[in-house]
Amino acid sequence: MKFNPKLSWEFLSADEIAAKTLRALRNHIKHVKEVSPYYKEALWDIAADDIKSMDDFNRLPFTGRISLAEHPAKFITVEPHSVVETVATGGATGKPILCPLTANDLERLAFSQALSFRSTGISAEDRALLLLAMDRWSLAGMGYYRGLLLIGANTGRAGVAAHDLCRQYCESFKPTVLVGAPSFFRRLSVDLGKAGFDFKESGIKRIICAGESLKNQNMEMNALGKRLQETWGAKVFVTYTITELADSFCECVEQKGGHTHPELVYPEIVDENGRLLPDGTPGELVATSFGVEGLPLVRYRTGDITFKVPGDACACGRNSVRIGPILGRTSELIRTRGASVYPLTIMNALDEMDEISDYVIILENDDAHTDRVSIHVAAKPALVEKIANHVRTAARISFPILISNISTIQSMRGNWRKQVRIVDWRQQTPRR
Repeated sequence: MKFNPKLSWEFLSADEIAAKTLRALRNHIKHVKEVSPYYKEALWDIAADDIKSMDDFNRLPFTGRISLAEHPAKFITVEPHSVVETVATGGATGKPILCPLTANDLERLAFSQALSFRSTGISAEDRALLLLAMDRWSLAGMGYYRGLLLIGANTGRAGVAAHDLCRQYCESFKPTVLVGAPSFFRRLSVDLGKAGFDFKESGIKRIICAGESLKNQNMEMNALGKRLQETWGAKVFVTYTITELADSFCECVEQKGGHTHPELVYPEIVDENGRLLPDGTPGELVATSFGVEGLPLVRYRTGDITFKVPGDACACGRNSVRIGPILGRTSELIRTRGASVYPLTIMNALDEMDEISDYVIILENDDAHTDRVSIHVAAKPALVEKIANHVRTAARISFPILISNISTIQSMRGNWRKQVRIVDWRQQTPRR
């Protein structure tokens, strides 16, 4: 596949994107009703010609994660011999969902990632080093790799290597782009600094951060993001991937929200009752994927809390919808003492404190209306009051701070491939 960004709708006018999106939605409904056992039943009384406006489409039923997890065969729309790769969700919010990909799905994924990386300024002149896992059925790492290859960048796969190996890779390969998780880069920068690594002369211009939010609700870089930029002397970009949609949203050079790709996905933001929310108001991200052969979805509730960045046009020239930082998951929203708190608010406060080596936030049931929250930190006992005051200032609620160590905190996380910050032990009734 030859990468031709001119095929993207991103630089069309907002009206042109809206018109093309409406046609794509009609075609998508017609397609899934023909090939998907699930949507033949779920949309039995709806015809593609009934979708005359976005409002008509926004009245269609949602697709819930539980329905997809419990009845995967009803959603798969290709024969087994057409599936060339299978990936899976992380499983942090339940049983992992297997997602089949055809050869065309892989090309679509590469095109999506290439569009995302190109918006950050990456080109065929760059050397990119992937410092993240590509095992355990991960879509993100594999997608990043394919996208960089499609752009033509010289790409190396180091994985989550030991820090001394990372230094060797950086010094010998001389990458201009790093791709990985922010928490890994934070630990790596500390160890490389102790080893005398010269960050300013490394030649690294861009760091693409995946899997963890680096901005707050005001679209400002949090403490970890600022620290990475200052340490490495590079621009830090945030990217966000949704395995079920085989798509990702990434910041452009303006760094003011992750651009969606209108020819590949139609995003919505809804409240707890499924009502559309105005731009700038946080809610659950709902998305419809275009052009997916193996697992096409309609109005899929991702469970991620974010918002649409107000305004269509971006200074970069793209008119695609931009998505703000992921503030948390709907299942992780903390309700305590009559108030609601996004987990990202607490995480940002903890990330601002260099004295904390690691942490995990434990959520448990208290009663029908209140959650019990405990924050376990790897830090000196004398810092408990300072940490508690800092979190209370940010979240406007007091939470207990428990001193622990890194190994104990890791054991609380269980066997996740990501360094999860939230462990939810609450009993909840999942939404279907």
